[in-house]
Amino acid sequence: MSTLDANLVELDPRFTKEDLKEQKREKKDPLNAKLLRPILDGEFKLVPFGNDPSKNFKIGKDLPELVKTQLVAYLRENDDLFAWSAANMPGIDPSVACHQLTVDPGVIAVAQQHRK
Repeated sequence: MSTLDANLVELDPRFTKEDLKEQKREKKDPLNAKLLRPILDGEFKLVPFGNDPSKNFKIGKDLPELVKTQLVAYLRENDDLFAWSAANMPGIDPSVACHQLTVDPGVIAVAQQHRK
């Protein structure tokens, strides 16, 4: 089995139409695989992250034990890189970190008619 290049792994779990077409091609010819994505479903284990019980991360239960321990050690070693809220991101413009809907409060909401 060959080693994977870190640039080939895509961490965005959303798929475009082109990605879905590429996946169909990969199923037909697995040697043509170009883009690797993490698996989103499956059994996982919650691992506490520090002393705060609200901060934890998920690790797949089917990972080998050595990989689990190395991953947990790596994540805890780099705990200063994680932001659990916008307050943990000094220097980031709030307009980038926050989402807001541009809705006129004076407009009355109207429900669409049901289609048959």
